[in-house]
Amino acid sequence: MSVGAATRAAIADLNARFAWALDSHNWTALRDVLTADVHYVSVGREFHDADSVIASFQARPATRTTRHGLGNLLLRDGPQGSILGWSSWHTFASNDAAARDVPLFMVADFQDTYTSDANGAWRIAERIIVPVFRNDTLAPPSTPGVSR
Repeated sequence: MSVGAATRAAIADLNARFAWALDSHNWTALRDVLTADVHYVSVGREFHDADSVIASFQARPATRTTRHGLGNLLLRDGPQGSILGWSSWHTFASNDAAARDVPLFMVADFQDTYTSDANGAWRIAERIIVPVFRNDTLAPPSTPGVSR
């Protein structure tokens, strides 16, 4: 069954809010787009709740600057009222706040499951990030206990 226009727009907005939350280091806004028990997998890291996901981003240096964008959002109805999503994301990143010539850090496929809460607001319940192209020299500096 196809996803309706209003749901598609809400999930596109949800993904934009995720990107802006990461890029602006707005952890409250990031919490608002994730379920409390989100399953999040990215480049050797796996988390099973929103607090752990947010802590992983908070551990990065304050000088780290990113900009995320996405395209090719494909949505399908999933089990038990969920929506399954696939999209292509790109990330520009620098660990130096003064950098001006910033190459592409990563292009990745995102495999998502979205669920709606009691108020009908969509949240990310699962996000699995599969890198397609990645420039490891632009990865965040290592954090103890966290792989790059």
